[in-house]
Amino acid sequence: MKIGARVIKTGIAVAITMFICKYLGLEPAFFGAVSAVINIQPSIFLTLRAARDQILIHILGVTAGFFFGYFLGVNPLSAGLIVVLLIPIYIKFKLHSGITMGIVAALFVLSSSTEEFLFHALARSGVIFVGLGSAMLINVLLWPPKYSKLLKEKLRESNEAAVLYFCRAVQDYVGLDSDELHIDTEQRKRVNKLNKEARMLLDLLSRERQVVAESSEPREWVLLAKKLLDYNESITKKGDRIFDLLPTRLDRRIKSGSPPISEEFRAILQLLESGCTIVIRVNGKIRTVIIDGGTAIPEEISEEYWESLTKAIDQWQPRLSGSYYLHGLLDVAVTANEIKWATRQAKILLQESVENR
Repeated sequence: MKIGARVIKTGIAVAITMFICKYLGLEPAFFGAVSAVINIQPSIFLTLRAARDQILIHILGVTAGFFFGYFLGVNPLSAGLIVVLLIPIYIKFKLHSGITMGIVAALFVLSSSTEEFLFHALARSGVIFVGLGSAMLINVLLWPPKYSKLLKEKLRESNEAAVLYFCRAVQDYVGLDSDELHIDTEQRKRVNKLNKEARMLLDLLSRERQVVAESSEPREWVLLAKKLLDYNESITKKGDRIFDLLPTRLDRRIKSGSPPISEEFRAILQLLESGCTIVIRVNGKIRTVIIDGGTAIPEEISEEYWESLTKAIDQWQPRLSGSYYLHGLLDVAVTANEIKWATRQAKILLQESVENR
């Protein structure tokens, strides 16, 4: 069982809230504890936004409780009407997470006698604000999340996994000379999960910078991190496209009697596989600059590799006859285009990261 910093902070915020409420004689203190739990968020930005929402929810709920209790009295009809009224209002203002809390607040005020309305409303307001304040202070002062560090770690994992996944797709395409096909779906799920987690951390870091000045990483680094994550997500999709070619290619080979691969076509496959060497090398440099803060030498976008691939295709083309070879040429074109994108975009990102270091 893992107990993280957020769990500990939530427990501390609840304890402090209950202590303050008991010291000030504010009841019921559990409302403050619930408020503290709700407002311990993954980031300071989300804490402030949750606090803003809870204040609005509280005002609407207490106001509705005052109005219905004063004009309709405390009875089942007024309790039902207040629920019917508040739910659409909370939904309209996109306060979905506070619907239950707001209705409970309204019913709490409504359940008081007319003479005690003001006292109970003010007491509950004090309880709520104690919970809000405790959560905000604990979230800011105790173990504030270091999203730049977490993002760097996740970006490294995401990039390494995405590049490996892409190159695995190319290698599986190149090595498809048997009657069996093995696609690692777990690897695909892991890459997508890492990309999603990195995107979440990037969003949290971006929001946090709106509230707290995080001097550890400048704005330019955040933009580079976003571009690297965009690259990771794109190269993953391009790996998916190459993997999508494999079942069709295997089916064509089987229907054609699994003909042997010619030397000319094997030369093309070897060139495609060597393209991944460039992708791996350049991405390693990108991680060195963006994630580790080191230095790297940019690489020029050269047409030499693609000229070699074109020559190899020209040598193979005279053997083309029939739809089997035509489809093979189309598959090569798709795979080569994905490799070309991966290498070019990586070199462009490397150049930009070196310039903005």
